[in-house]
Amino acid sequence: MGLPRRAGDAAELRKTLKPLLEKRRRARINQSLSQLKGLILPLLGRERPPTATATATAPAWRAWPACCPPAASWSPL
Repeated sequence: MGLPRRAGDAAELRKTLKPLLEKRRRARINQSLSQLKGLILPLLGRERPPTATATATAPAWRAWPACCPPAASWSPL
């Protein structure tokens, strides 16, 4: 028969394995995203995806109200 197990053994095992499982999960997600990009980007005729910051900030600057000019020390570019 096996050794008697304490109640805390399962919790300790979970604490030990959680970072390893999370690392594997993230690796699987990143691999899947890379495969997806490899399939989609050639169909769109792009070598690489556009940067998210350039896409997200461009409309915001066009809609910036004229009454509130941005600070002189900060530039969007």
